[in-house]
Amino acid sequence: MQLTLGFVRSPSQILLKDLDWEQNKVSTRLIDVTDLPDQNLQGLFVGQTEHFEQLLGLLEKEKQHYPIHEGHTFDVSYSAFEEMTAFNFKELGTKVVNRWVLSHNYNSLEELFAFTTHMRVLWHKDRLSFHEELWAWLKRNLGAVDLSIVFNDVIQSEQKNEDGQKEQKPKLTQSLLTGTKKGNFVTGGGKETVLMERYLDKWNAEFEVTEWDASKARFVATVMLEKSPLIFMARVSTLSQLQRSLLAGFFKGLQN
Repeated sequence: MQLTLGFVRSPSQILLKDLDWEQNKVSTRLIDVTDLPDQNLQGLFVGQTEHFEQLLGLLEKEKQHYPIHEGHTFDVSYSAFEEMTAFNFKELGTKVVNRWVLSHNYNSLEELFAFTTHMRVLWHKDRLSFHEELWAWLKRNLGAVDLSIVFNDVIQSEQKNEDGQKEQKPKLTQSLLTGTKKGNFVTGGGKETVLMERYLDKWNAEFEVTEWDASKARFVATVMLEKSPLIFMARVSTLSQLQRSLLAGFFKGLQN
């Protein structure tokens, strides 16, 4: 996993630091502010108020994807950020992500009944919108660097009938909603079929974290919604009991 934080250097440039989570190595790069929307950040710092004011329009759009703080909130200056070691950077990144996630967790708990009711309706009436909203909700509440949802789908496939003529017939396949800042629908292949078979004996109506490897920041979970299996795969820096309980409560509510 790569964890990325940024610090505004000027109204036109942003310093980014990338941490290789497993190798515990950090690298630095300077980007133009116009390239910020293409980056997958987990947090951004602003050191001077005038920088924030000049970038207000851009930062308003970006803040839905990650937290934006003044540097003094975490007692970090631009120069300290620029020279930060991998150990200190990892500690800072974890703090930033955890605060962001905790805030979303509490907000989600307060709105859980209304959100669950809304999602239950989408599940029956608009499955694509259901997966899109679920992806965004999970990403915020997990603080995921990237997230994939694997689910069964039905496509129209050209097949030969008994008379040897070609015709369109429904075919069961797997699809993914995957991405970093935004989820994109992708038709699955053999890998996703193998995944479904791999977790076949783990399917049940209850949400279950089937794999959590802190050293690799790897998270895998499964749930069965009305005989429809779902697999969630993400890269997350931490996984708290609050997050587990929130997700379990949400999926339990969908079953009712």
